[in-house]
Amino acid sequence: MPMPSAAGSASTAFAGRPTLPISYVRDFLAGLPIDAPTLHGMLHLATISPTLLAQRHGRVTEEQFAELFRSVALHMDDEMPGLYARPLRCGTLKVLSILMLDAPTLQVAIKRWMQFNRVLDDGSVFTLHRDEREAVIRIDAYPRQARSARLVQELHMKLVHGLCSWIIGARIELERIDFGFARPDDAADYLFMFPGPARFGQPVTAMVFDPKYLDRPVRRRSGLELRDLLHRAPLDWLFVPPSADSAAHRVRGWLQARLGEDCDIAHVAGAFGLSARTLVRHLQAEGATFQDIKDALRRDVAIERLTRGSEPLISIASDLGFSSVAAFHRAFRRWTGGTPGDYREGGEAMERSFAREARPAKIAGAYREGAAA
Repeated sequence: MPMPSAAGSASTAFAGRPTLPISYVRDFLAGLPIDAPTLHGMLHLATISPTLLAQRHGRVTEEQFAELFRSVALHMDDEMPGLYARPLRCGTLKVLSILMLDAPTLQVAIKRWMQFNRVLDDGSVFTLHRDEREAVIRIDAYPRQARSARLVQELHMKLVHGLCSWIIGARIELERIDFGFARPDDAADYLFMFPGPARFGQPVTAMVFDPKYLDRPVRRRSGLELRDLLHRAPLDWLFVPPSADSAAHRVRGWLQARLGEDCDIAHVAGAFGLSARTLVRHLQAEGATFQDIKDALRRDVAIERLTRGSEPLISIASDLGFSSVAAFHRAFRRWTGGTPGDYREGGEAMERSFAREARPAKIAGAYREGAAA
């Protein structure tokens, strides 16, 4: 049974974006043929402090990871850096998007993608299966020599889901997503990485959704809209808004609107017209707890503000409901294993501005050419 809406809330949409575990960054970089000075420059452009790579519980924002992804793709001339049997040269996503936008429905667009995939011969194979009850997009093969089997499956599913959602102009709600690998240590983050419940240790990696999505018409897009998608890649396909039906996301959104207030689970449950025990059951069904959601929200807001500016720590601590900077420091170390200074080191606002202005425009330029074609 879906969780009811919060009383007095105009929207149950998730507010605020989560951060990613540093292990995701390490997995992404592992095995890439990039020398240390070049990597250091890429981390600087992404405003990621190199010290975070050595921290077990470090975090990065979605914008930081996307910036790093773009830099690596540019350097390697590979839009899925080192993940497939052969590089996806810059401009591949441009050609694929143009091909899909000319299809009448999402199902036809996906079949065109499958044909395009065979032409690429990049070592990956995915298929679409449909019946009256569900539609399934399944990874049937991926390069066995891939430097990270987990990462290539996750990112491929992210790309398929994100691009297909953009093609029809609506987020595709997933009934579930299955992964053909064991439950990772950072499995709790999957609540916010995929818009649907995740299952691990399954026979194949696949996402399952309502087959009615396949009949939706492809939305007509202007050249400007396509250019913006490609210029921002991978941000818009890698990080899509989470499901509005998730109890964890809705609790986080409610708390986000009341940062700094002393809200316990009874307050939140009452806002949704539930008992505290019922809300606990909703969260447990998703593998979440109220305290974990509250701590993750405060952690993510703190990291975002630390990496985007130089506002005083006392302001951040106060806004998050801490009585002193010392209390905030203790909580931050408990959340991340590091200090606020580790995140501010690479995240001054001027550095972020410089990074975006100075980044080479090879990828964006190639995308713009395709968008205007």
